[in-house]
Amino acid sequence: MAKSSKGISDEEFNAQLRAERTRSSTGMVMTKPPTGPSKSLEEMLKDQDREEVLTTAPVLPEEKQPVLQATHVQGKKLQMIDVALIDANPLAPREVYTAQMILARSEALRTQGQHDPIHVIPNPEKSGRYIICDGWTRVQACKKHNVLEQLLAEIHENLSLEESAWFGYQQNEERQQHCDLDRAMFYEKLISAGETAISVANKAQVSASQMSFYRSFAKLPVDVLEIVKEFPEKFSATVAYQIQKLVAGCGVRKAVNLALKFANEDHTQAWLINQVQLLTGPSSSKTVTRTTKQIRYSNGVYKQKGEFFELNISVLPEQKEEFATALERLLATVAIEAPQMEQDESKKMK
Repeated sequence: MAKSSKGISDEEFNAQLRAERTRSSTGMVMTKPPTGPSKSLEEMLKDQDREEVLTTAPVLPEEKQPVLQATHVQGKKLQMIDVALIDANPLAPREVYTAQMILARSEALRTQGQHDPIHVIPNPEKSGRYIICDGWTRVQACKKHNVLEQLLAEIHENLSLEESAWFGYQQNEERQQHCDLDRAMFYEKLISAGETAISVANKAQVSASQMSFYRSFAKLPVDVLEIVKEFPEKFSATVAYQIQKLVAGCGVRKAVNLALKFANEDHTQAWLINQVQLLTGPSSSKTVTRTTKQIRYSNGVYKQKGEFFELNISVLPEQKEEFATALERLLATVAIEAPQMEQDESKKMK
């Protein structure tokens, strides 16, 4: 039964995950199909200690792979698993899987075999089935293009569903980094599952301001999001934030037009930021913003002018720390801090 990660700090969570990944880091290295007499999985794994090079050969349609029992090697539980028994991870870290990506992986498996084990956890709701942690592209390639009926997998019985998703996330970040859309959708899944945005930011090692930019993807209208999915490498978190700002200020139609122009004409991020500023900037006609609320106190004043709030107040020394903490907590619910990357882009345009 997979353990729960509830009740531990983010630092403890990251330490446990690092330990699990360190234990799994010395996977098998396999480069060519095997030759000579057939061997059991246990014999093949023993050969690894003698530094032999192994592989899982592609499966021919008429062949049927024998069911192999799990073998423990250096604390790792390895087993050949039917790809039909492997389910998607509902908290999967990767969002974008193109047909070309899956086809390319199927061709690599067909010609080279499997190089490294995939990673799975037992499916807690379906006995005998597994949920993928890392290696979903290979599983899809096998299922869609009939390459291998079974894949060598390392089974992680001590990871929760949440931990398995973070495991896959960190594996991908080191091997082939996600695009910002992948990261953003992964973070949103975790937040929807009950994690706080602050906790997710801590585990992903991103700042609060960066997290607010990543969360802009989830606010994009469907029409804009379809464009982003077609050009995922083009749309960074900063671009998503700018497009979302344009949606809020000028509507979906202008946002779609600008997103298409940005993607198809291969403009720079600085160009897009400048366009959004031009479209959402103040109009030439001056409008009078009336104060909608003003409250005076003996130690200060509070004002609200349309969408803007102003507070000028003095606080006793013994109350200062408690007041500052409460105010910052309230500001964190609405304030969006501009990240350094946007500030740098703005300086370049001046």
